[in-house]
Parts: sequence; structure tokens; C-alpha cells
Amino acid sequence: MKRLLVALLMAALFPATVAATAQRVLALTPHACEMLYAINAGAQIVGGVSFCDYPAEANNLPRIGSYERINVEAALRLKPDLVVAMSRNVVGVEMLEKMGVAIVTSNPTSFETMFDDVLKLGSLTGHSVEATELVQNLRERLQKIRSLSRSEVPVFYEVWHDPMLTAGGPSFITDLIHEAGGRNVFADINVETPHVNVESVIRAKPELIVVPLEERNISDRRTFWEGWLGRGKVRFAAINPDILHRPGPRLLDGLELLQKTLSTGDNP
Repeated sequence: MKRLLVALLMAALFPATVAATAQRVLALTPHACEMLYAINAGAQIVGGVSFCDYPAEANNLPRIGSYERINVEAALRLKPDLVVAMSRNVVGVEMLEKMGVAIVTSNPTSFETMFDDVLKLGSLTGHSVEATELVQNLRERLQKIRSLSRSEVPVFYEVWHDPMLTAGGPSFITDLIHEAGGRNVFADINVETPHVNVESVIRAKPELIVVPLEERNISDRRTFWEGWLGRGKVRFAAINPDILHRPGPRLLDGLELLQKTLSTGDNP
């Protein structure tokens, strides 16, 4: 306790600033972890949180909590000089800042803000060249998708099945569907993840149902929906949620897969 009080006093006298080049980084969100590896800063990550699992080497990182709450003592033992968090409201982040650790936040809500965060992390870690090249590549891929013809396929995105949740208008998922050339049938609901029922889905008349493969079986969900909508009346796509739900570089993988599914058929 005495050492903690002394450290807090020193932190008050010498407030946290980002080092010229951060060498010991805590990645407190899975998407930030992916960004750092993608710009070749993986060797500078000294700790992560649950679900920091891509690329494979990220599974070897010491775990210090989740993206919602961290273990401050465990974090400090890793001697970080930079923390990348979803927000300063993550439990434990404020304490780390008081202890003198520099904090930056990353919570992209669009492709542009995702690109900005990649460039920001590149600058902070000394990998600006790699970050710039990555963003240029991602922009080119995005532009190629945007240049393709729009099919406007009506899409129901089943975020969860019990209770039944979908993506509403403010959701990043809605942006992805529209960027891919589809039309989210619940885009007019001004809630990010609204509850819906079977009857409302039937009335919306989707032509494609997207089921993130997250503790669900696509065959079971296909059987369920065909029981309500009729066999052969709707197409199905099963997509790894990590490439659609994490606002990092792999979003372009998810977008390309979604666009391909819209234009070519089922992705069972």
C-alpha cells in the first residue's frame, strides 16, 4: 500500500505523456491488438485482454483482464509505457493513467475512424511507414468494393437468436451491409442492436439471412428460418463474427466476403 501511495504521488507530480516511441504496449481491445500486429508492432505488445486472439501469436500474450475491466497490478508488472483502450471508462484505466502510464483510446465507428486509429498507433509505436502502407491498401480494397454494382439485396443480420437481436440503423454492421451492396431490412430502427421478433422478420422479407458463427449452428438456424419463411425462399450466410464485429484491418476481409455472398449466393 505504501508503494502504491508513493507511486500515485509521483504520478501526480509527473503526469503521463506518450513516449516518443512506445516500446511496451498494453492492447486492451481485440481490434487494437490486431491493428498493432498488422503494422508490425506486435513485438512491442507486452499484454492483452481476453479475445485478443489474432494473429495466432497474440494467444501467447499475458492476459490482464477484459476490454471492460483490467487488473491494475498485473498491468503494472508488465511496465507499459502506452495503453490502448476502448475508452477511459474501462475499469482500471484511470488508475493506470494516475500511475503515469500514457493512455490512448480506440473505438472506431466507421472505416475512416478505423484508418485514423491505425495511423495513430503507427505514429505512437514508430511504425508510421507500415501503418500508412496498410491504410493505403485497405482504402484501395474499400474503393474497389464501392465501385461494384449495387444489388440492394434485403438482408437480415441475426446478431443473436435468443433473445432475437439484429443490427439497427446506428450499427456499424448496417454500414457494412450497405457498403457491400445490400440493404439492412431493419436500418430504419434508430437503435444499434434492437430486439425483433419472427413476425417482424417475416414482414421485412429478407432475401439473405446472415448468421455470425458465434455459438450457433448454421444448419439449425437455416432449419428454424425455413420453417417460418419456406424452404428455398431465403439464402443464408455464415460468417466469422470477428471479421465483421471488430473494427480493425480484417473488416475488409468481412466486407469482401459479405459482398461476394450478396452477389454469388449462399455461404453455408
